[in-house]
Amino acid sequence: MTAPMPDRLSDLQHAMRVIAEAVDGLPAECRDLAGNALLNVAAEAVAQDVGCTEAGRIFARLGDLLARGLQPPAQQAVSLSRFDA
Repeated sequence: MTAPMPDRLSDLQHAMRVIAEAVDGLPAECRDLAGNALLNVAAEAVAQDVGCTEAGRIFARLGDLLARGLQPPAQQAVSLSRFDA
């Protein structure tokens, strides 16, 4: 997969760090729900950003990666956009 443009990559990595720190700061009873909550927020944001059809394609590619046992690392951006095809 091709990496996102450099400025977007650093912004994405910064956002990932901020989110990870925020999840660590959640009360213990909420922490186990963080993944699902983040997935819902991410799905909505991606759909708003690229539209529902493209968002479906992006999440399908993510699903393919996960089905093959390739979990995206939490500290590294993985490009799933239409530009990496």
